[in-house]
Amino acid sequence: MRSRLAALGAGIVLCTLAGCSRAAADPGPPPVQVVEQPAASAGGACILWDYAFIRDKIGVTFTVAGSDQVDDTSTCVVQTENGDYPNLALSVVESTSADADVFLKDLMPAKATKVKGLGRAGYRLVSRGSGGHGPSIEISWLSQAAQLQTLKFTFPKDAKPDQVDQMSTRLVSLANAMNTTSG
Repeated sequence: MRSRLAALGAGIVLCTLAGCSRAAADPGPPPVQVVEQPAASAGGACILWDYAFIRDKIGVTFTVAGSDQVDDTSTCVVQTENGDYPNLALSVVESTSADADVFLKDLMPAKATKVKGLGRAGYRLVSRGSGGHGPSIEISWLSQAAQLQTLKFTFPKDAKPDQVDQMSTRLVSLANAMNTTSG
């Protein structure tokens, strides 16, 4: 019996000196490797985007995308893993018979301003924050390919007026880069 206890004690001492532990005998599952999926992998209108393209155009890095499709309208929303805001939404109506006059007369909200040089016709609407979010900027246009496209950027509650002004200009740049010229 003594020899068994001595052997067990010697084994414990050796294992302690060698850095053995119970965890070493059972290492558990391997570490999880997170792979960022491209925004386009969400489908829908997200196929028109990738995170680098958005970051290059508006200076915001998004990491999560989701989409939907209802009839001929496809949507995509991108946001960060850290919360709901900021987020950027894109809506694309595949085709419309509306012309520039109808777009501006019937689809442009009363408080919006025209955006010259964007598609056949375009507008910008800046709205105040409400609920759990800050201001939002909507850029909508009738593309040369007769699609209705809308971008909407929604800020977190703490957005400053100069951030809204800068983003407004950047969103028009993004819209121009996305303007389709053929169907």
